[in-house]
Amino acid sequence: MEGCSPSFAWETLAWWVGDRGAHMDTSSFEARRRHVIKAALDEIRDLDLREQARRGGFDCEDCADGGCRLILTSFGSRIEMEMPSGEISLPPGMDSLSMRVLALRYVKLSCGVPESGEWIAYRDLPGGRFYAATLVPTIEQPLAMLFGGKPGMLGEISRGLGGIAAPFGDEAYVFRPFPRTPLLLVLHWGDEEFAPGSRMLFDRCCSHYLNTDDLKVLATQLAAFLIKRAGAEVEIDNLLWMVE
Repeated sequence: MEGCSPSFAWETLAWWVGDRGAHMDTSSFEARRRHVIKAALDEIRDLDLREQARRGGFDCEDCADGGCRLILTSFGSRIEMEMPSGEISLPPGMDSLSMRVLALRYVKLSCGVPESGEWIAYRDLPGGRFYAATLVPTIEQPLAMLFGGKPGMLGEISRGLGGIAAPFGDEAYVFRPFPRTPLLLVLHWGDEEFAPGSRMLFDRCCSHYLNTDDLKVLATQLAAFLIKRAGAEVEIDNLLWMVE
């Protein structure tokens, strides 16, 4: 079943983040942040988390207090969630509101579909055609501008995020933000005749674990991590706020 994942209100989250810099005090910002996390947590509290772990390829460990600890591999590291308290731990440099919400979404929507090994563009995801063009200015162009014409730079940074080299373009790396949502970044360095270019691709199975809006946020988060680790400052709407 294609796209087994109901929607999360990312447009509300984007509005909330956009408000932050304009006229929101710190207490209001933190209150809304807690509200967003609580809403995502509430969606998994009644699930059989051990079964979700089996479906999603992550671990569910029993805790002495009767709760459990969920452990998800993420960008070569791991995310831990204590349930039922809802405490979430992410590695230094990877903690962002979007990653916390996406991890909870992944737990909720895990459904056991295996990876396909088929890489598709965002426009080929369910309902992705309408917003596909937005990936070019927010993800693909900035990455091409930053890493194009610099052989080896992408590889050095990608390996720090668990990236595995793949045989595409001039350089390509597969990333695993979560166990069964592999993303492929393909880079063309460019030359005197052609400008640098990049493509962000998704295993076809991704749409079973996160919906199309989720996957856009996930790909944007990957781009933000790469850009930040490269030491670049690129002002792009809905990109750099994700690494706060």
